[in-house]
Amino acid sequence: MSFASLVRYSEAVTLALDTGNSHHALRLETAVALVNAVTGENCGGVPEHLTEAEVGRLAGLAVDLRAVIEAIAGGDHDAAAGVVNRLLVESEARPRLLRDGAGPWHLAFHDAEADVVRRWTAGFAVAFAAVLGDDSAQRLGCCAAPRCDRVFVDGSQGRTKRFCGVACQNRVKAAAYRRRGKVVEVS
Repeated sequence: MSFASLVRYSEAVTLALDTGNSHHALRLETAVALVNAVTGENCGGVPEHLTEAEVGRLAGLAVDLRAVIEAIAGGDHDAAAGVVNRLLVESEARPRLLRDGAGPWHLAFHDAEADVVRRWTAGFAVAFAAVLGDDSAQRLGCCAAPRCDRVFVDGSQGRTKRFCGVACQNRVKAAAYRRRGKVVEVS
């Protein structure tokens, strides 16, 4: 997913979140998409409607979010909580009801005048705080495949996901199969 695609996807998710369909899981999925789009080896293009300063701030946010996910995956919840607490303070995240014109009230964690980066930072910080505050933190992880730097949210029922996707899982399984030296005889 390119950075521009991520922004379009995230705007749709943010709209769904801000219209009352709020789930921390959606914010976490969006945060993971941001981290993978901006901090990985597969960085994409820059959306036209963001300024260079906003892109730079989003890249900084992605680095912070990657640090949180890596700390959680490594079992260092204190380090993750330190970064999340800093993001909560910097974004001035606090719950409030906002209304767009005559539309319905909705829950937000930012001021109505906040720019896109502050809105994202506040929402992501609250979602990560909620995850750290219960047993959901183990759902965040880093791909176990060699040479893959992607992060993921484990939505599996057994919470056993180890790879960012099927491609990495298949690559690791194929390599293990080759190392075992199995030869399939065709008769």
